[in-house]
Amino acid sequence: MSPSPRAADAALGERLLYSRPMLDSAPDPVPDSAHVSAHAVLNLASLLKHDATLFEVSDEGLLLPEPELLEADGLRLGAPLAWALSVQNAGGDDDFILSGEVAGEVLMECRRCLSEVTVPSRSTLLYPMAYRPGRERLELLEREGEEDDLLVFGKPEVDFAELLTQLFAIDLPLTALCSEACRGLSPEGVNLNEHPEQAPAAPEPDKPSPFAALKDLEL
Repeated sequence: MSPSPRAADAALGERLLYSRPMLDSAPDPVPDSAHVSAHAVLNLASLLKHDATLFEVSDEGLLLPEPELLEADGLRLGAPLAWALSVQNAGGDDDFILSGEVAGEVLMECRRCLSEVTVPSRSTLLYPMAYRPGRERLELLEREGEEDDLLVFGKPEVDFAELLTQLFAIDLPLTALCSEACRGLSPEGVNLNEHPEQAPAAPEPDKPSPFAALKDLEL
């Protein structure tokens, strides 16, 4: 009988801590010579052979998701996403653990002045996986009574592009600022960072009322 994904996760905790792929920092601008793909594929055929000497399959790359994925998640990327993934044998016949990261830059509007802002972001992932022959695509299934969702795949070559894109989008901040000192917009819609001279004049402080002293009198 295969151990449950949760039990396998606990047993592998220490090994995952030291072996999971990590991106050192948010990716630098991608050079023209770098290979960018619309897919993030790992071939798990070697793990599915149940070779006792093989524990892990890992890879990394640059992902530029298909336009329909970007549109579905409302993403405008400043550069391709950098990803690093590892799939490890969890000890059961068809049970595995996926760990990894995806990082990149997204273009958002400053919530004060509406100018375009480049926002770096990073997402980490850790999921139990199960091989279920016949399934056409990677699926994330909720499990009743379990805290963790289950990733199910049906073919040795697994494309994680959709999952990485969705997780990256989910972890983005809801709003962005071009800077903490952003002046925002004038009532006429002028960017006050570029034209501070059009900022409304500060209101003059209220003059003290000549009757203010009377408020403390007892009648």
